[in-house]
Amino acid sequence: METVLKNIFLQSVESVRMKNLFQNQKCLQVNHTSGRLIVEINAGRCTTPHRVDITGKRCHLVGFGKAVYGMAAEVEAILGTHLVSGILSVPCGTVEKFKGTVQLNGRLEVCEGAKNNLPDDEALGTAIRVKEFASRLSNDDVLFVLISGGGSALLPLPAAPVSLEEKMQIIRMLVKCGATINELNTVRIAISSIKGGKLATTARKAHQIISLVISDIVGDPVDLIASGPTHVSNINYQKAANEIIDQYKLRGKLPKSVEEVLNRKFKDEEEIRMPNNHISIIANNSIAVEAALLDAKKADLHAICLSRTIEGDVEKLSEIYLQLLLAIKDYLHIDPNEENKNLLRKKCETILKDLKYDGDFINNLIEALKEKTKRGLCIVAGGETTVEIKGKGLGGRNQELTLHVLRKLLNHDECHELGEVAFLSAGTDGIDGPTSAAGAVGTLSGLKGCSTKCTLEDFLSTNNSYAFWRDFYPRGHIVTGHTGTNVMDIHILFLPFS
Repeated sequence: METVLKNIFLQSVESVRMKNLFQNQKCLQVNHTSGRLIVEINAGRCTTPHRVDITGKRCHLVGFGKAVYGMAAEVEAILGTHLVSGILSVPCGTVEKFKGTVQLNGRLEVCEGAKNNLPDDEALGTAIRVKEFASRLSNDDVLFVLISGGGSALLPLPAAPVSLEEKMQIIRMLVKCGATINELNTVRIAISSIKGGKLATTARKAHQIISLVISDIVGDPVDLIASGPTHVSNINYQKAANEIIDQYKLRGKLPKSVEEVLNRKFKDEEEIRMPNNHISIIANNSIAVEAALLDAKKADLHAICLSRTIEGDVEKLSEIYLQLLLAIKDYLHIDPNEENKNLLRKKCETILKDLKYDGDFINNLIEALKEKTKRGLCIVAGGETTVEIKGKGLGGRNQELTLHVLRKLLNHDECHELGEVAFLSAGTDGIDGPTSAAGAVGTLSGLKGCSTKCTLEDFLSTNNSYAFWRDFYPRGHIVTGHTGTNVMDIHILFLPFS
């Protein structure tokens, strides 16, 4: 079953790769109409495409994120000779990884940086050049901005006098406290001179600014994806950042330069009007979840969606998965009459009360348990979790979540009655923390065999999940390398019916 779940995950990744988005879904097209050259952007479920007349204009491109190298190749192929220049900021190793599979024509300068998804001097230098590039544009120019997950680390430009190291220091403090991705990006925006719409305002003299975004945040908030470099608003990020600092009791621990920037007087002005600024989300986690559900059905499984907006601490989430399985186990051993259906419904509502779950999940679950005509039940979820850092081990949220879930099942005698339960958690970008793995998959019996050779708690208490999978359960490691896309994580919980 490990192989089946891996294949389902890989199909979900395939659905949000650039070839599918641009060539099959045609999210960007160029049409010749009545002697005019029209760019058409089709974003997801949007029924009315956004059209821009680029006749006689010079097209330029800037991009930053884990997915923009492949995005840029597709945009370049679509625009052809109309694209004259641009700069890309991509993760270290990207060019080598996609050598021979992704081809650029030489008009775009590719800069690598942000090793291990952390801002560095290389990424800072690229960010400075991107801002200078945008400042030189005029009404004769159209700027395409490609944005994806990882873009925030690849576009670091702290507001003076904050240094890059001081910015990273406050972010590390927040991560250690368990801050969410939204909270981290809010603080990043507050102390940046390029995020939070500042790139767009720098390029405001351009004829049109067109941002194509691959969302890596729950709910697709364009102001927070890669810290919203082209989303212009009058939100007081300084106030919001100060509230986050106080929430995690970090006041007094900040570098003086950060305190200075956060305490600057906010100009509560009317929102800057930029009718030439357009943002389209062309891919998100929902697409990957739908692809996983489709592939699970092809594998003769009852496939249902738990949530497309999973958030929260991995340890707490693992308890939710455990309790959900226990509720299902109890229901499978009783008469599925209306009274017991309502009992299961109430149990699920209680278990999932802190989770933003799909509105049809409980009804779909009851229907699947009623039929039991397939090999088993496949519960799919998407989103992005967090990990509270307790030790100095090597791991990531996905490897740790899979280990947490299976350990809880192993320690609960009732779960052994469920048969070969399996669980997968993996990142669509192929990178889980500062490791070479995307995530992990395992079965209850597989973990049971490992537990006789090591103490699972030792790995979890030190956040050392990578070492566990590498040394004791290597077939469970999911290693894809950079996938060239990033729409957060996929979780798959499998329960056999026989």
